[in-house]
Amino acid sequence: MLLLAASLATGLAGCASGRMGPLPPLTSSEPAASVIVQRSKSLWGAPASMLFSIDDRRVYALRWGQQFSFLIDPGEYRFGYDLGFNNCQQRVILDPGVHYVLRLTPVCQIDLMRYSEMR
Repeated sequence: MLLLAASLATGLAGCASGRMGPLPPLTSSEPAASVIVQRSKSLWGAPASMLFSIDDRRVYALRWGQQFSFLIDPGEYRFGYDLGFNNCQQRVILDPGVHYVLRLTPVCQIDLMRYSEMR
């Protein structure tokens, strides 16, 4: 019975979405960068939450097709996510005052694009 309860709790944790931890505080005198994080609508890994991290700190759990946005100081970061057995990371450099879209796919593809270049 205890094993069943533990298995159920672990399975439900994979269904969570939303904020998991704090974002890095804004401390720069330069304008913040704006980032929209989008999880693709791929069926691969669809039932599980994609756990987005900044510099190895989990900040948000994304469900299938979900997105969220945040402001962050310009500079160099390591964006990544965990999804099942995949642990994916990419180094990014964010410029002051620029709006970005970060697209995440379940096969370790992390695409960072300037919003102005998407139109």
